[in-house]
Amino acid sequence: MNPAKDRFICIHGHFYQPPRENPWLRQIEIQESAHPWHDWNTRISKECYAPNTQARILDEKGWLVNIINNYEHISFNFGPTLLSWMEEHDPDTFQAIVDADRTSRKNRSGHGNAIAQAYNHMIMPLASARDKITQVIWGIKDFCSRFGRDPEGMWLPEAAVDLETLEILVDHGIRFTILAPGQAKRYRNSPDGRWVTLSQESIDPSRPYLCRLPNGNEIAVFFYDGPISHDIAFRGLLGNGEEFKNRLMGGFSDKRTWPELVNIATDGESYGHHHRFGEMALAYALTRLFQLKDVTLTNYGEFLDTHPATAEVEIVEKSSWSCAHGVGRWYKDCGCCVQHKPGWNQKWRTPLRASLNLIRDRVDRIYEAQASKLLKDPWSARNEYIGVVLDNHDTIPRFLADNSLRQISDEERVLLLKLLEIQHNRMLMYTSCGWFFDDISGIESLQILQYAARVLQLASPFDESLEQDFLEELAGARSNVRPFPSGADIFTRQIQPNVTGLDKVAAHMTVSSVFEREESLGGVYNYEAEVHDSVRDDFADRMLVVRHVSIVDRVTTEKQQFAVAMFYLGGVDFRCSVRNFESPDAYAKIKKGLLGVLSRHSSTELIRQMDSHFPGTYFTLQDLFIEQRQSIIDLVTERMYRDQARLLNLFYKENKSLAVFIRENGAHLPDTFLVAAQLVLNRQFLKEMGKLSKGRFPDKLASILDEAKFWKITPDISSAEKLIRTRILELLTALCGDSGSESIPSEIIRFLDLCRDMDLPVQLGEAQILFFRTSRQACRLETTPLPRQLQELAQRLRVVIA
Repeated sequence: MNPAKDRFICIHGHFYQPPRENPWLRQIEIQESAHPWHDWNTRISKECYAPNTQARILDEKGWLVNIINNYEHISFNFGPTLLSWMEEHDPDTFQAIVDADRTSRKNRSGHGNAIAQAYNHMIMPLASARDKITQVIWGIKDFCSRFGRDPEGMWLPEAAVDLETLEILVDHGIRFTILAPGQAKRYRNSPDGRWVTLSQESIDPSRPYLCRLPNGNEIAVFFYDGPISHDIAFRGLLGNGEEFKNRLMGGFSDKRTWPELVNIATDGESYGHHHRFGEMALAYALTRLFQLKDVTLTNYGEFLDTHPATAEVEIVEKSSWSCAHGVGRWYKDCGCCVQHKPGWNQKWRTPLRASLNLIRDRVDRIYEAQASKLLKDPWSARNEYIGVVLDNHDTIPRFLADNSLRQISDEERVLLLKLLEIQHNRMLMYTSCGWFFDDISGIESLQILQYAARVLQLASPFDESLEQDFLEELAGARSNVRPFPSGADIFTRQIQPNVTGLDKVAAHMTVSSVFEREESLGGVYNYEAEVHDSVRDDFADRMLVVRHVSIVDRVTTEKQQFAVAMFYLGGVDFRCSVRNFESPDAYAKIKKGLLGVLSRHSSTELIRQMDSHFPGTYFTLQDLFIEQRQSIIDLVTERMYRDQARLLNLFYKENKSLAVFIRENGAHLPDTFLVAAQLVLNRQFLKEMGKLSKGRFPDKLASILDEAKFWKITPDISSAEKLIRTRILELLTALCGDSGSESIPSEIIRFLDLCRDMDLPVQLGEAQILFFRTSRQACRLETTPLPRQLQELAQRLRVVIA
């Protein structure tokens, strides 16, 4: 067996989610399939990315004894678009990941655990050489902006590889990549050794291999251990941390004569999302490996630095880790799918890719023809444009100064930025997830079609037939879901209604101003707004709003002025008309023609007047952005429910005594009363739980629950767990700051008692972690034992106090 110093383990996690942002708003809208979370990024961050920054280690009794940041000890890559979202929406997790890379550099001879990823998970062998270069450059620039250093390695989306891609990696300073064992075609142990062709057997993954490229360069390739990685992802190996550790140790062999590297690679989401508490199994295995003297934890960069590749390999051209047919999964019905369903096929993949390729080829010609009039080098500028995206478009002036042929006008600036946005969204529409799953109607395919719609919107003025030609190609993609619509049907029904122009933004803001308590006068999402004039005319339950507004797209800097008229008829019934602002006189004429009509005439007359001033289409509730549309619906239905609740509450109170008599005498209660009791007590329950948001204890909750128990009904407690958990975390945070700390432990215990009495299981993982840190800090500062209240709280939270 190799000596201890020659045995190494490297665990790699590929952490990635596809870009999910609405391409017009640059924000992720609510995704119902991710309920109870807002969207899938939020959900998976809560289940995986965040827990891995503070993974719990439990003893044999299930008590918390330690927490570690897993990212400090494993190799990892994060999708750039995911980190962009995380930096804004989960900054604590983002910072913990960046800090983990910094710590690993100190511990591993300057080699950080993080490696880069090709930008938006495009399948590289199916991309043009120009797109491959941009994907690599964008991925590297994104990595440098976040981790403050150059990457040594790069993860290829789906590990999909060809020689041209590897040449581009080397050209841009990448030393190594990671592939599946089945992607090795043949190998030899030394430059002058005999080639061994791999057919039934798999390549030995315990060492790096040198891949010599057609252009004379070379790159190191690590092949991960297939069986162990497979069992982590699909065979439940993360169900037990000790078994996980033992399986890793079982990857070593007495037969090898070289320094051994047991390395595995899986989706990072295995550690907590795909497998609940997988981050804890990983943390436990890492901790046990720390204790072993005959093995060293490492990362790829460090291992390669001390053990350069001597064996050589040739790869299987155009292969991947998740398709047995090379890269067929992303352009044809190769047989790979998530679930085999009778009668289903994935023939839609071919026309979907063909339709996007049609867009790509046509808009690239548009881009080159138009941008070459303004830019020194259009394609070099595209590569540099990622800096503008990363800086949230604040650096547009500097970008233009560096890349423009000359001083450009405002109109030329807008044109140029639109051209660059065509290229940005054209990249995003090739995100691999659009083909990976089983049907074109899935959210992943719909997402890439949204990016295609944005490209079409910006490019159509240069190519009037582009959209129609695209739809004709896309019509060949048939959904498996009844009534089996074509891709073109899906696009026109589900995607085109989301297309947003500045006029829609003006309408959205005007409608929202009626319902929101505090209007967002500065704008919405990535649009800025200025209200130059606004008047409102109310009569009975109807309302008219007339406005002069300016809307600016922060991405393209395009600016337009609009005249807007919104007629509200109550409930969710309104219509909003928008037209270009022509002149102050024309706007004054519109105001004069509309104001006062409500009080003098019928609603029909006002609508007739609006049609005369605003010919053409108008906006309704369904044209609002999803979040605000849902907010308005919730507001209106809450008003409706509140009115009905008063009646139900009165009914319940007036008949309660009679119902008690009926129940106590064993007679059957009318269903009408039980329905009223359910609704009334549910409302009282939620009102009482609402005290938590104000820092108060729901002291009437017990009586409400007793009353519900008497009627044999169960209040909807689905929201109670989150509210109580949030309040416990607030109290523990206050305890960390020593804010009235003497009473806080007893109040937390009071909440724990409440959950016990309600038979409500509450997730206490975050509470354990927070208390663990608090108690450890207190133990370091205090020479006397912790106060009795803290010791009791430790018992209730099952935390071992050092």
